[in-house]
This record gives sequence, structure tokens and C-alpha cells, in this order.
Amino acid sequence: MSVFTVAIHGVSPDPEVYGGLDAATAYIGAMFGPAAAKWLALSPSDQGRTIRGATLYLEREPWEGKRTGLAGGTPTTLAWPRAGITLGDGTPLDAATVPVDIAHATFELAVLIAGDPALPSKVDQGSNLKLVGGAGVPTVEFFAPTSASAGTAPRLPFVVQQLVGKYLATVAASVEGGFGQAGSACSAFSRHRQFTLIHGEE
Repeated sequence: MSVFTVAIHGVSPDPEVYGGLDAATAYIGAMFGPAAAKWLALSPSDQGRTIRGATLYLEREPWEGKRTGLAGGTPTTLAWPRAGITLGDGTPLDAATVPVDIAHATFELAVLIAGDPALPSKVDQGSNLKLVGGAGVPTVEFFAPTSASAGTAPRLPFVVQQLVGKYLATVAASVEGGFGQAGSACSAFSRHRQFTLIHGEE
């Protein structure tokens, strides 16, 4: 796999990205919905900006393995490809190429960034608001103290986490379900689950 760059008006040299604009256009073009349509309606320069933003977003993640600095024999500044990674089935990951999951995660993030340009600056990608009740039962809304820095909230959007969770360093069970995420996913409440029932005086 060669190194990909995107042309962005006013930016030189062309910045490196995962996947490239042509592959992103094909991937997102097959998606359905207003989010994908919004990305496809952007100018090529703005599409490149979202892909670059998505690439930088992923660059900040703690990955397993060690950066090789080469993509298909071509020098790269990006974190992928990486050496020393073994998949769950025991198969070693090719250290010369970028996994397709990384490229697809970049494209998914690009669509999300097109819809919310502030996304890369948001730390927690889960919701702290929880609803209980409904269907004839009074609904109660409460605030659950979650934080990505504490490992109790996902750092990445759900669809992105599904794609790249297996490559993240210190993979643990996610608070969102059966996919991996970096850090501990232990609830803050689990550290205080011993309670004593005190009866009032009669």
C-alpha cells in the first residue's frame, strides 16, 4: 500500500492521510443517509480537510505494536503501518501495509467531522444522560459520571471503535458493549459497591 495525500487549497505540501480521497469517495458514496450526502456535496478541498482531520484524530490514539515509518516501502510520517501486532486468531498483522479497517475508520470519521467540525476536540464520545422507564412507567433521567480519561466512556465514536478497537493498546472491554477500547472500562460505581443497610429506630 502506498502513501496517500490529499490536495487542500492553500496547504503545501499535500498532507498525508489514510486511504486517500478516491477510496474515501467510493466508500462514502456507497453509504446512505444525509451525513454521507453532506460529505459528498463538499468541495474536494474540504473533503480533503475532513480526511486529514480524521487521520490526525486517529494519530492521537494509543496503538499496539511499533510504528515502522514505511508504507509499502515508502517513508511515511503516520502511525501506521505498525509491526509486532498479532490478531485475536493468532495471525500476525502485515507490518508493511495499513489495515483496511484504519482507512475505513478514517472515512467514517470524515463523515462525522463534516457533520460536526468540533468532533475532534470532544474527548468523550458517549452520553452521560441515562433514561429509565417508559411504556407506562414514569421516566427518570439521571446523570452518570462517565469520562474517557477515567476509562468509563468511549474515546471514539461507536462505528469507529468497532473498526479499530482491536488495534488499540491496553484493549479492555468497552462500556458500550462487546468491542475493545483503550483503558479501563470499570464503572466508578464498581469501586463503591459495598453498602450497609441501616435501619431506623422503631
